[in-house]
Amino acid sequence: MEDDESDHEILKVEADKEIRIILKDSSDEVSVELIDGSGEIFGVEMIKNKIYLFTSSFVVTSFQGCTLKLRGNISRTCTENHNRDIYDLHLLLEERRKCADKNGGKGPITLIAGPTDVGKTTLTRLLLNYAIQLGRKPLYIDLDVGQSSISIPGTIGILPVEEPGDIVKGFNDAKSSVYFFGQKSPGLNMLLYYLLIKKLGETLNNRLKNSQNIISSGVIVDTCGWVTGGGYRSIVLAAKSFEVNLLIVLGDKRLYADLKEDFPDTDIKFIHRLKGVVERTKQVRAERRDNLVHEYFYGSQIPLKPYTFDVKFSDVQIFQVSSPAYKVHIDMLQEADQHISLIPVSISNNLRSHILALSYADSVDDIMLTSVLGFVCVKSVNMDQQIFTVLSPQPSPLPKNLLLMGDIQYNRKNKSKS
Repeated sequence: MEDDESDHEILKVEADKEIRIILKDSSDEVSVELIDGSGEIFGVEMIKNKIYLFTSSFVVTSFQGCTLKLRGNISRTCTENHNRDIYDLHLLLEERRKCADKNGGKGPITLIAGPTDVGKTTLTRLLLNYAIQLGRKPLYIDLDVGQSSISIPGTIGILPVEEPGDIVKGFNDAKSSVYFFGQKSPGLNMLLYYLLIKKLGETLNNRLKNSQNIISSGVIVDTCGWVTGGGYRSIVLAAKSFEVNLLIVLGDKRLYADLKEDFPDTDIKFIHRLKGVVERTKQVRAERRDNLVHEYFYGSQIPLKPYTFDVKFSDVQIFQVSSPAYKVHIDMLQEADQHISLIPVSISNNLRSHILALSYADSVDDIMLTSVLGFVCVKSVNMDQQIFTVLSPQPSPLPKNLLLMGDIQYNRKNKSKS
């Protein structure tokens, strides 16, 4: 069947340029297909005649020129010269990796900081994919609990990147270590956020012991967009906990100056806000969080069929981490047990739609700072029968009985696409 010429647009991208595809609405979908030449998205080469479906804005870069076929509700397209700052930064990281290979030391441990919507996650994905193309195996740390790229919202995690990420879905998270924060913003439980960053620093040290290739490949850390007050302190804590030796500041000269003052012996580089990055409203961010949870259970490009089953009240213990009502400082970490605690959650109808994290912990004492193996969503609660029904990516029974609850909820119904 031949294409209807009215339902698509053909765009030509000249050599060493990139085209930015801006969606009109967060609920829209756009497909892009490479029909000639070569192009890449997030540093991953496009496959000719393969259709990629996006629900957010994206950029196609071409070093040799290409022709694209686009379908969907597009607000605008913008063709510009390729952002050379990114590739120059990649070359700098590779030089440091070669140095680490030669001397047997650590590769670049890079932390990317900046306010919201300056391109931190885009830069992170590009640098990781460029490293993979050279045979490196970098570690990726994501501290953005609101718009996580490793797991669902409300989490932070570490992931070994061993192959190029899927252009649409991102990296394979099978070997990730994920910690449940349970909130959409670090400020809603600052002490727990600090504690999890410290814990992730310990996890990183263990991961770096595996092989020289992993050590020399280095680490790239993506952070949240809160860069003042407690957000700034979390950046400082992360830089110290991960022993960062390269700080990249995107689009905020005040943040750059503050970090230069606090880290006088660390290499700090400033990069302007990436061209074409779209500023997202609170509604768009909320919809993105909802989509991430939806994709966890139902998939994105390849539809998944989650399981629904009942769980007895008596078979599980559910806890929530308390949040201090007063201002939290990093120096409180030394005596955190005096300021933060676990609260048992009584199962009731209030549990409906909440996401529960299944902890790897075998003891209640360890649950707060232990990684999680997955998530379920509470669909309904039957108080008479003392059971609740969950949506789960795995069949019954639950593999663990210690669960954590935060404020992350999901109540959207799956809509099959015709």
